[in-house]
Amino acid sequence: MNVVMRPLLSSPAGKRMNGVMLLEFRGRRSGKTIKVPVNFHLVNGVPMAFTESPWRHNFEGGSPVKVTYLGQARETTGTLVSMTPEEMGAAVRESLDHGGSAQRMGIKTAPGFEPSAADLAGLGGAIGSSVIRFDFVP
Repeated sequence: MNVVMRPLLSSPAGKRMNGVMLLEFRGRRSGKTIKVPVNFHLVNGVPMAFTESPWRHNFEGGSPVKVTYLGQARETTGTLVSMTPEEMGAAVRESLDHGGSAQRMGIKTAPGFEPSAADLAGLGGAIGSSVIRFDFVP
């Protein structure tokens, strides 16, 4: 899917791709440019990406990143933040309240059921424990 999404998010069609952003950054060891499409999450007004992927370590202590979202490219800083299950549950609930997609996050619920932050925290490792915070206003 990344092979399709990378060029799509950078094209004029990316203006209509709500909920997905493209990150472009340098690998901390390889120095190579890495482009990764990720889900966009808005938590307390702060743009975030929830991920457990190994590339997240590039953002330990903060790192420059180009974020393309809704067709706009921004040079900003991304910072890796580790969260407790309770913090992650609250962050996921906040994202869902602001248009985030449970389906894109891999969360399956019964039709019409809205999980609480405590329900989500109870999923533990299934929802992860890391986010990357970005320093831009969407």
